[in-house]
Amino acid sequence: MTGVTGASERALRRLELTIVRRLDGLLHGSYQGLLPGPGGESGDSRVYVPGEDDIRRMDWAVTARTTVPHVRDLIADRELETWALADLSPSMDFGTDTMEKRDLVVAAVGAIGFLTSRIGNRFGAYVLHDEYVHRMPARGGRPALYGLLNSLAQAPRGRPAAE
Repeated sequence: MTGVTGASERALRRLELTIVRRLDGLLHGSYQGLLPGPGGESGDSRVYVPGEDDIRRMDWAVTARTTVPHVRDLIADRELETWALADLSPSMDFGTDTMEKRDLVVAAVGAIGFLTSRIGNRFGAYVLHDEYVHRMPARGGRPALYGLLNSLAQAPRGRPAAE
């Protein structure tokens, strides 16, 4: 993590530990295993093979139309791409001595990123800064997430709106 100051690195690591420790065990249903499980997306139908296919995956609509038993194949969700929208406009440069609104933006984006960062998942952001929207491409892995959070934390302050 190049460019991360010691204080901001400690804050991000503390945030990661807090989020992952409290919520990681509560988020069930990410990946059930090698076989498609609940939450998979419906795919194509194929002819039912007795003894090999599970009767619970029977596609009754296709079976009724064709009068031949069909099962629905599931497409397992193996890669998740998450996008966040972060507002770093001048209105976010407001707060107390200990925390500004832009610090809460970094914490919220970090919380979402830490919860969705698993093997194969990618995380990206659109950042509203001044009158422009910057796209930070979705990348996988913790180093990419820390780089994105560092970019948000070190972003220059927006210029006040002209009246």
